[in-house]
Amino acid sequence: MRRFATAALFVTAALAPAARAQAAQTMKIGYVDVQRAIQEVEEGRNARSRLKTEFDQRRAQIDKKSADLERMQQEYEKQAPVLSDDAKRKKQEDFQKALVEARKSAADLQEDMNRQEQQAMGSILQRLQQVVGEIAEREAFTFVMDKGTLLFAPQAADMTNEVVRRYNDKFGAGAAGKAPPKTAQPAGKQGAKQAPPPQAPPPPGK
Repeated sequence: MRRFATAALFVTAALAPAARAQAAQTMKIGYVDVQRAIQEVEEGRNARSRLKTEFDQRRAQIDKKSADLERMQQEYEKQAPVLSDDAKRKKQEDFQKALVEARKSAADLQEDMNRQEQQAMGSILQRLQQVVGEIAEREAFTFVMDKGTLLFAPQAADMTNEVVRRYNDKFGAGAAGKAPPKTAQPAGKQGAKQAPPPQAPPPPGK
């Protein structure tokens, strides 16, 4: 009885590698560098170009407000010796009001940048998943993984270039390259390049 059990154990052990090899042969695994694909598809390039143009213009307006604040500070310092207390107080109030408005503009810009980038990249990601699914079904992939989750994978399993090509064939510039409708209260989220707040000098003293 013991010899029979031992023989059965050896047979099972011998068959296990063969079963694993057969399973490996029937599985087809690929991966996609999702971040690179988002950057390289035509829709992603157009969206980034549009956002850069729009926000560069708005950033220039904020830079102008910062320059105006510095000019106000310099003018106050020149005029302070001959100003009355009431005039000094009025200039201080004007300076503080301009400073608050400039900082609010910078914060609003950053939130709007984050919101629009998130919206554009999110729509691209959804379409990427659709393209990957179509390729996987057509070419009988068992699994398609994100490269960001892998410690190692052979170059031959990289589907990124094929995904980018088929994405561009299917969607072209897409909708993300177009300006989305404006909203009154944008909700920011980390992800876009930071817009620095106005670098103004400290409020003038008496």
